[in-house]
Amino acid sequence: MASDGLPQHGLLDDSLAAPFTRLAEAQAVDILAAGWGLAATSVARLDTERDDTFAVVVAASTYVLKVAHPLDDESLLDLQCAALAHVADRDPGLPVPHVAPDRGGALLHRVDGVEPRLARLLTPLPGRVLDYDETSADDRRAVGAALARLSLALADFAHPAADRSLPWDLQQVGMLRPLLAHVTDPRARDDAARVLDRYDASVAVALAATRQQVVHNDLNPDNVLLEPGATEPVTGILDFGDMLRTAVVADLAVAMAYAVDATGSGDDPWTGPYDVAAGYLAVRPLDDVETALLPDLVRTRLAQRQLVNSWLVSADPANAEYTGRSLARSAPALHRVVTVPAPIEKG
Repeated sequence: MASDGLPQHGLLDDSLAAPFTRLAEAQAVDILAAGWGLAATSVARLDTERDDTFAVVVAASTYVLKVAHPLDDESLLDLQCAALAHVADRDPGLPVPHVAPDRGGALLHRVDGVEPRLARLLTPLPGRVLDYDETSADDRRAVGAALARLSLALADFAHPAADRSLPWDLQQVGMLRPLLAHVTDPRARDDAARVLDRYDASVAVALAATRQQVVHNDLNPDNVLLEPGATEPVTGILDFGDMLRTAVVADLAVAMAYAVDATGSGDDPWTGPYDVAAGYLAVRPLDDVETALLPDLVRTRLAQRQLVNSWLVSADPANAEYTGRSLARSAPALHRVVTVPAPIEKG
């Protein structure tokens, strides 16, 4: 057992919240110059859960420099690089970043130090980070359509590192029940327990029987660049760090969960999520079983966020501000979808 009472296995182990020495912005400038021969005119840290990520401006173009956690396996980083190359080949018009090779031609640049790490440089994409409060139904449908295109582009992609254990996999949520003890908000804890009970009773078995492939698995607003109201609103799909082989329908449910109206400003918390679903389904239809699972999977994702992020707050206090923000957003969203039936459930 881990010191915090978690079972020690591939899904929940201490390495997920292992602290590491954060790089300073000046170090990012040095890595960029040494690895790629580029001089940054400005550098800004981006909030992330598990690595050092910087927006670096070079000759008026903004690249993203990602320096992986010291414990991240090289095979998982190779998975992301290979997936981006595959997507670019299958759907060249899909707005995903490209990995820029370093001066030696490598996509993964080794950074030596007390904690040796691997760095990647991602090419610029236009647009601004998605904010669902500023979107129209057409914008939200465009997000779903872009995700469906990505799902289709990855449909024939395979990589040995894609068959991985990850607490963010909706097919493994049943193993997260011990994390209920870390959820300090009583209502959120009760909501999450209710979702887990239903998941264990029926959702898990049904989900395991659906179509499987490698998927993005984390289309949250921070990972989408958007120009609201544009003819092609989605200008970027970012961060493939949670990708893995899992249920196809889980990928859509994850995206839908971030579009839930958590504030109560709308009459129905499901309007935004089903706008996203409508865009997706217009490009890549789901079967009846997959479609019927969507409401439960949206609830499951929101419960998952409460469980995993509550644990991360306690296990990694240094990054508690970042993970705590997710808790604050997901708790009211979870409560609304637990208490309000989805459109498909009202018939």
